[in-house]
Amino acid sequence: MKDENAQQLLAKVMEWEETEIVKEHLPKLQRLASYKYDGYQQFLPGKKFIESLALWLRQFKISDRADALRLVEEKIIFISEYEMSHLVETAYPDYIVQERIRLVSEESGIPSYRIRRIINSERFKSLSLKTLYLGLSDGSRTSELRRASRGEINNEQIWQAYELGPEKTADMTDKLHKSLKTEGFEESKAKFNIVWLLDDFSGSGNTYVRYKPKEQKYAGKIPKIYEQLNKGDLVDTSHYEVYLLLYVASRQAIDHIEYWAERFTSENGYKPLKLKVLHKIEPEHNLLEGRDEDFMRLIASDEYYDKEVEDDHTKIGGTDDVKMGFAGCGLPVILSHNTPNNSLYIFWAYDHLGFKGLFPRVSRHRD
Repeated sequence: MKDENAQQLLAKVMEWEETEIVKEHLPKLQRLASYKYDGYQQFLPGKKFIESLALWLRQFKISDRADALRLVEEKIIFISEYEMSHLVETAYPDYIVQERIRLVSEESGIPSYRIRRIINSERFKSLSLKTLYLGLSDGSRTSELRRASRGEINNEQIWQAYELGPEKTADMTDKLHKSLKTEGFEESKAKFNIVWLLDDFSGSGNTYVRYKPKEQKYAGKIPKIYEQLNKGDLVDTSHYEVYLLLYVASRQAIDHIEYWAERFTSENGYKPLKLKVLHKIEPEHNLLEGRDEDFMRLIASDEYYDKEVEDDHTKIGGTDDVKMGFAGCGLPVILSHNTPNNSLYIFWAYDHLGFKGLFPRVSRHRD
């Protein structure tokens, strides 16, 4: 739809007849659309934000549309492709390298401020090679991270998945042995000492680690990874570190992961997980804080919700519904490639449902 037609549709839906009201809202919405929102990758071909907004608002009763528009104007946190790429680019120099510097400083007794001496040490160079990078989802951006390292991460150290079979494990350790030998480090059996687990976003933390009281066991990606690392030949279990690097995470997710990961690792005798988050979304940015009554009324309304969205995956979050998003996170977060289901349902509702989201999500799960 052409921009002019989309603008007319929005004005019609909102029943804006006075010029001043149109001037108050449209320029700001157009700037947001141009700067970020038109870049949402799950819009249908030819569709842009203003058109999506008008069609989304049309689903609300006329008396609710002003509040729905205000929710969009005041609360949305949209993380663009450029912003996410910037976070990935800073991850290697600002977090990964700094942790390696800290480890070498502690091992060798070299003061942490003697940076040149640390990075020129044999241990720093060998640890650079003996660091493994594993992606936890299709949003981990492993290729971008490798490029951001300016050649310091080679293809044999990085993999876009965390489940490694025997053949892949053998291949990676064989290539690690060759890389170490090329650099003058002779080791009879090469293994990795540092593992970085990479992902783009976490809203609740449940995907990574959670406790299932009925089964009396831990579930999630973190337990699976630790069990794999401690059984195979990939990692030196006598001397290793495991990091979870999230480009974006909510405070709820951070607290959840830190608490349950610490319980899981301590109960099983594993090294503690170290969590690093580049961009933190604090509680004051979600809809649970402040509780604007008009916003809460919209979000909680059955008129703007479709129970068909509920399934076995949503039940893992521990809530009766997902109006406030998976696990009741209440986040107004939109990622440019896909809206997380931790966000408000009215923002991400699938296109096939009775109520359609402003930034429709594409599910990673199939029925």
